[in-house]
Amino acid sequence: MMFLHNTWYVAAKADEVIDKMLSRRLLNEPVVLFRTSDGQVAALADRCPHRFVPLHLGRIVEDTIQCAYHGLHFDCSGKCVVAPFEKKIPGAAKVRSYPVVERYGMIWIWMGRPEKANPDEIPDFSCMVDPERAQLHGYAYVKSGYQLVIDNLADLSHAYFVHGSFYAPQHLDRTEHQVVEEGEAVFSKFHFPNIDVPVLWNNYAGNKFSRVDRWSEIRWHAPSNLRLFAGVTPTGRPREEGINLYGVHLLTPETASTTHYFYCHCRGFRIDDPQIDEEVRNWQHVAFHDQDKPMLEAQQAAIGVVEDLMSLHPVLLSSDAGAVRIRRRLQDKIAAESASLTVSVPPLP
Repeated sequence: MMFLHNTWYVAAKADEVIDKMLSRRLLNEPVVLFRTSDGQVAALADRCPHRFVPLHLGRIVEDTIQCAYHGLHFDCSGKCVVAPFEKKIPGAAKVRSYPVVERYGMIWIWMGRPEKANPDEIPDFSCMVDPERAQLHGYAYVKSGYQLVIDNLADLSHAYFVHGSFYAPQHLDRTEHQVVEEGEAVFSKFHFPNIDVPVLWNNYAGNKFSRVDRWSEIRWHAPSNLRLFAGVTPTGRPREEGINLYGVHLLTPETASTTHYFYCHCRGFRIDDPQIDEEVRNWQHVAFHDQDKPMLEAQQAAIGVVEDLMSLHPVLLSSDAGAVRIRRRLQDKIAAESASLTVSVPPLP
C-alpha cells in the first residue's frame, strides 16, 4: 500500500467547486465534488453503480447528482434516491461518499474509514486566511510521485542549484541544518548566517538589506502537507527586524506517479503592493512549473514506480536527513494502517 488513507488530503481549492461538479482522481480513486443548495460540499465516488458511467457527466438536480446515462439520482450520502423506471430502488444502488471539510480556503477529504474522520486532525494552515498577510495561490499537476515532491521540499539545499536564478550559491559550507520532531510534525530547518542578501529577498525588502541571516524551515504533517517559514533579517539581528513569509505546499497523490500540488505564498510584508504580487507570481511559475516540475518528472521517469525509494540504495547526504526522517515516519504510518486492515484467519484444524 503506497498511500495513507485514514488522514486528510486537499481535494480542491474551495473556489474550484461553486456551481459545477469537479471530477478529480485522488489516491487512484475517481471522486466527484459538488455543492448543495445551502453551500455545503459533498464528495462521492465518481462512478454510477448501474453501468459504471462517471457521475460527473450528469448534472446536479435538487442536491443530488443525476447520472447522465439512465437518470439515477444520488444524494450526498451516496444513496440512490430516484430511479425513474423502478418501482423499488435496489438496495445496492449506492456509491461511496467521503467526509469533507472546508477550511483555510481548501476542501479537505478523508479517503479512509469515515468513522475515523476527525476535522481536528487537519493541520494548522491559518496563514492561508490571515488578514495580516497577502496570499497568492497556485496549482501544478506533476507527473511525479508525491513522496519525491516531499523530498524536494524537505531538502531546501536544492534551491541554490535548481533555483539558481534566485539564489546564488555562497558559503554553503556554513549552512546549518537541523531536523526536529515535535509531536506529529517533522521540521527540517536550514539556516544561512551572514550572507549576501539573495536577489529574490533583496527585491522583497526594497533593497534595504546587504548582509543578512536567512532561514528556511519547513514543517511536515502526515501524509503530505507542508508549511515553509522563511525570511531574512540583518545579520545578527532578531527575526522581527526582518521580513518573512509562509509557503504552503499541500500534496495529494493522484496515482503512485502523479501528484496534485496546491501551493500558497503568504507574505507578511508589502501586502498591498501589486509589484510584489507580480514578482511572487513570477517566482511561483518559474520555480515550481519551470524548474522543480521538470526535475521531479525527469527523476520519476528515471527510477520508474517503486514503492520505496530506499530500495534503490541512493547515496545519502547530510541535507537528506529531513526527507529520510519524513519517509520513515510516513512508511511507519502506512505499515500500521495496512496491518490494522489485515484480518488473521486461523489455520484449518
